[in-house]
Amino acid sequence: MMHLMKADIKKIFYLQGYRNYILATFLLSILFGITFLFTIDFTAGKSLAALSAMEVMDITLLGIDVTAIMLIIFIANIMAKEFTTNSIHTALALTPSRQKYFFSTFIFTSVLSLIISIAIVSTLFLINQFILSANDMEKLFLDQVMLLKLTGAVIMPLFYSLLSMAGTFYAQSASAGITFALGVMFLPAFIKMFSADVTSYILPLFPERALHVLTDISTIPVRDSIIKAILTLLIWVVIVNLLGMWKFKKTDF
Repeated sequence: MMHLMKADIKKIFYLQGYRNYILATFLLSILFGITFLFTIDFTAGKSLAALSAMEVMDITLLGIDVTAIMLIIFIANIMAKEFTTNSIHTALALTPSRQKYFFSTFIFTSVLSLIISIAIVSTLFLINQFILSANDMEKLFLDQVMLLKLTGAVIMPLFYSLLSMAGTFYAQSASAGITFALGVMFLPAFIKMFSADVTSYILPLFPERALHVLTDISTIPVRDSIIKAILTLLIWVVIVNLLGMWKFKKTDF
């Protein structure tokens, strides 16, 4: 299993297209986060000076949505290439156990998503500190609330990357993986257009509310709500990846 992970890591380091995409993900996430902050006058009618340090952090963390979308596309395309180029035959020849192959891909996706997300969130935090300092505003502090907020921001791209991976394995198609992950991400916004009687039953089934609990923390959170949110996300990840692995093991290559 380790040699499969090393092979995936080498692809990231040695293939220029992959390196450029990761760099673009980093730069676009930062750019969008900063753009959201400096256009707050037009979008919300508030001046930067009127915002609290936590509000500044919340606005720039919207850039992590870009990270999630970019990683959904990236992970799905990496996984799908194994099937479209028939590289999967070579990989399975080296590691006949499809379960081990799936788990190595799962770990690789998790590690890659975490590294990229942590780098982007950390950079946004430092940029916010600079902006706040330059405008003589209250600084950010790494207290319990802030650490939980940053952790939640890191979890979101990781979560959707794993959904994208599972969808790609299930259908052996990048478009299927991307559509599935983006559908789970954006469908709740469409559902909210219906009456409260409908949304009250459907929305709790989606992970959006759980991610909202983790990323939009502004006060000391209730422990039960965090545990419930984490369990919801874990259930989603476990179920979709079990389905992806089941279909992968069943498929005749």
